[in-house]
Amino acid sequence: MEEKQLSEFLGKYSRNQHTEQEHEIFSNWIKNLPAGQLQVILSKYEKISKNNYSAPSALLVNKIESGLDKLTVEKTVKVVSIWPKLVGIAAACLILVSVGLFFYKNSSHMNNNIQMAGKQITAGGNKAILKLADGSEIILDSAKMGRLVSRNGTNVVKTDDGQVSFINSNQDQPIVSNNVISIPRGGQYVIILSDGTKVWLNAASSLKFPSAFAKTERLVEITGEAYFEVAKDKIRPFIVKTTTQSIEVLGTHFNINAYDDEPAVATTLLEGSVKLLSLANGKTQLLKPGQQARFNNDFKVSAIDTEVAVDWKNGNFRFAKEDIQSIMRKLARWYDVDVLFQGKITDEGFIGTIPRSKNIEVVLNALKLTGLLNYKISGKQVTITQ
Repeated sequence: MEEKQLSEFLGKYSRNQHTEQEHEIFSNWIKNLPAGQLQVILSKYEKISKNNYSAPSALLVNKIESGLDKLTVEKTVKVVSIWPKLVGIAAACLILVSVGLFFYKNSSHMNNNIQMAGKQITAGGNKAILKLADGSEIILDSAKMGRLVSRNGTNVVKTDDGQVSFINSNQDQPIVSNNVISIPRGGQYVIILSDGTKVWLNAASSLKFPSAFAKTERLVEITGEAYFEVAKDKIRPFIVKTTTQSIEVLGTHFNINAYDDEPAVATTLLEGSVKLLSLANGKTQLLKPGQQARFNNDFKVSAIDTEVAVDWKNGNFRFAKEDIQSIMRKLARWYDVDVLFQGKITDEGFIGTIPRSKNIEVVLNALKLTGLLNYKISGKQVTITQ
């Protein structure tokens, strides 16, 4: 279906002027779209809507609010997108947000629909513990700005924007391999290594690194998830090790998701090139920009929308036909909660974008409004039901 046809159909739909044949064509088109193309369309129209969208017509608002439960399209995907003071809720056939497929829900209305026990569960923030080679620890989120410590020619500095930087004045010093920065659940942090490489660390992650790198290679170890902007160095390759594989680069931008509770280790390349190596069987895999390799005994490579892989770094939850189990693993880490599933749970995919700055109840309420699930919060436990 061409873009012009889409716009014409959605215009007709808003005025109840579409035919059953047009509706069927549109429905089949949406259902058969691959995840990548569907996400690209959503991303494109999100951008258009932010630039051009002011307010939906009263006619379209009423149609959406009254017609969501009457849609004849098979509900294989639900779309949920949230911007400040703007909540978009749509079934698969209402994906193109540029034509005004929104209705307003202010914060008080949202809160009236939320039942919680106890204190609100707020979003995570900059939290980290830095353990130095001598065993001393620094709680970075509460540390003051400026130089935190100096060891063997290396200054550890907390910058004005809250990042921590290792500044090395003597590259010939002995290598110190035991520095570890640990991010708790509900945390994130940015660290700049002595070679200038910048690393974003997601919740429940850790990075082991030296104060100064060796002359032949730059080696770090990671658990959890991190985004790397590796400083270029043609002489010393940058190597990232997980429990199952290593990643070798010279200078590049990539994301690695290596949580123990995920079904596979996912490496996504945004810029440059990387070589992956299985530590178990020695198999290797080269990646090109725009590709993701998922490793579980073997490498499976596919082209993806890289924005989905780095959504967390950019302050969003971004779902691309993602099931609720995967979504809740992300929420559990970011909001530091435990998740329990009761009864039969939907296996449908969700598509959309929600800022990570929102409280957990806002995110859960948006998911609930798709009609696919319900939830209950008790203390730090979230229970998901049908």
